[in-house]
This record gives sequence, C-alpha cells and structure tokens, in this order.
Amino acid sequence: MYETITANIMVKNVKETIEFYEEKLGFSKVLSVPEEGEVLNFAILNKDKISIMLQEQENLLSEYNTLQKGEIIPTFTLFITVDDVLKMYNELKDKVEIAKELHKTFYGKDEFAIFDNNGNILTIAC
Repeated sequence: MYETITANIMVKNVKETIEFYEEKLGFSKVLSVPEEGEVLNFAILNKDKISIMLQEQENLLSEYNTLQKGEIIPTFTLFITVDDVLKMYNELKDKVEIAKELHKTFYGKDEFAIFDNNGNILTIAC
C-alpha cells in the first residue's frame, strides 16, 4: 500500500538550491551527502508535512542514463497546499520570481506560482 511520495528534483547546485528553499520558503535541511562542503550530491529538505529531495545533475544522470538531456528542462510542477495562501503570497512576492500571480482557479482554489532557482514551477494554493 502507498504511504508517501517524495519528489527527487534534479538541480545544478544542491547547496544553492538548499539555500533557496531555506531562505525563501522556510524549509530545513534534514541531511545532505556529503554532510558539509561546497559540492553536495544529494539532500533531503522538510517543512511541515512536506519532504523533497535534491540531487545534483551529473550525479542523478549517472544513476539514470535515460535522463541524459544535457540541460535541466523542468517537465513538472509541484503543487503545494498551505493554510493561508494570501499570507504566503505576500511573504514571497518580493523575494522570488512569480510564475503566475495570485488568482482564483476554475476549480475554486486561490493559488499562485513561483519559480525556484532552477526554473521549476511551484504552485502554492489554499
């Protein structure tokens, strides 16, 4: 039976991506490989009930040859639910690049979207 799903995101620089998610979105690093240093291969971040994994591009490509494309081109979005989307929007709008402004969707959600430092789209909704 399924229990959880966690995205493993290919990134150019794990350390810089950790900094983005910590400073802009309030995530905390659970672990990294190696634990310290300028070049990290992998990390797990948590915030509230959300976990994400970050894996350095060359490291992940060596593990899965079918991902060999040369350039990281996002092919997914992450959909994150929060309890106060307006508060989150106001906290982030001047700190990150907005992909889509705050709006009401056709399915009744209030949401907006941002780009992370790798160009991935994070949709935040309530």
